Amino acid sequence: MKNYILLSISFIIFLISCNNRNDNSKIVLITTNFPDSTLIYLTNIENETKDSGYIVNNFLEFTIDINEPTLFCITPIIKTRADIDYCYFWKENSKLTIQAEKGKLKQATIEGSKIQKQAEIVRDAKAILENKLDSLIAIYNALPADNVDERLALRKEGEEIENAIMNLDVDYIKNNPNELYSIITLRNIAISSIPKELTKELYASLNPKLQGSKYGLVVKKIIEANTEVKVGDTAINFQLHDIYGNLVELKKFEGKYILLDFWASNCGPCRIENPVLLRNYKAYRDKGFEIIGVSLDKNKIIWENTVKSDSMIWITVSDLKGFDGDVPIIYNINMIPTYFLINPEGIILEKIEGRGQLEDKLKKIFE
Repeated sequence: MKNYILLSISFIIFLISCNNRNDNSKIVLITTNFPDSTLIYLTNIENETKDSGYIVNNFLEFTIDINEPTLFCITPIIKTRADIDYCYFWKENSKLTIQAEKGKLKQATIEGSKIQKQAEIVRDAKAILENKLDSLIAIYNALPADNVDERLALRKEGEEIENAIMNLDVDYIKNNPNELYSIITLRNIAISSIPKELTKELYASLNPKLQGSKYGLVVKKIIEANTEVKVGDTAINFQLHDIYGNLVELKKFEGKYILLDFWASNCGPCRIENPVLLRNYKAYRDKGFEIIGVSLDKNKIIWENTVKSDSMIWITVSDLKGFDGDVPIIYNINMIPTYFLINPEGIILEKIEGRGQLEDKLKKIFE
């Protein structure tokens, strides 16, 4: 009898632990004004995997197993620009509840994640400045191109606002040396927003456990890279594998004009520019022109499918580490698409950020 009671208690404890574990895996979406059968996508930003489900009675539940805090995004299916709506959030090993109204996912109320609360503190602190910057950009874009003085004044004011926003990140890191979100924030601003010496100072001020986290190791790699790649420099050599597993080395292409293209499958402007790359590659490849695309994808299947669907017949390579890979770090990549145009001697002729600028530059070389 005693053994039976002990076994019963053990079984009850097991059931409770299983229920807790299952609860910890849940993402519960409670909505307002979403029609039944609205399709919602859930994307794991870390590994680019997707899940999906349908809202029924303003309710949807996902079950997600993760080993560490992970950034996710939910969005409805997008058919028109009016459908664009999304919510980024951090999921930890605990049940997460999201309450959201149709068309206002970015204003969702999220419960069940300590890191999410820290992210919201930083987000809310920046909100007024970011709204002011958006208004400033709208005014700037509406001004005639010949209104030089006012455009310069607005640009200067915009730079001051951007610096103020960056300082909020820096202050958060300084004031929260034990919070995981501090090292996540430092990773986000270390490449281009702050000087290398300040990155070192902030990194040194953080809890050693944070320094040893995966985000901390990336910051350490950024600090140790110690490169300032600029026009006129010799392009830094690297080796990466292509989609077939072949090792590709940059310096093996000396003697040709090389377009080093940093891109990703989920980058809309990159995908829009791919037909332009294809057209120019076909036009100039017999004249000593080569494209080496460095994919910042993290999912090989997505990378391969994009190469096929976009007819990327040039070389594409990746280590599937996204922006945290060695090559984007040594080339200081903080936005995509970014292009480096390299001459046959291996010297960087141009650094181009954004789309719509390549064709004219290539024409000047080859025509």
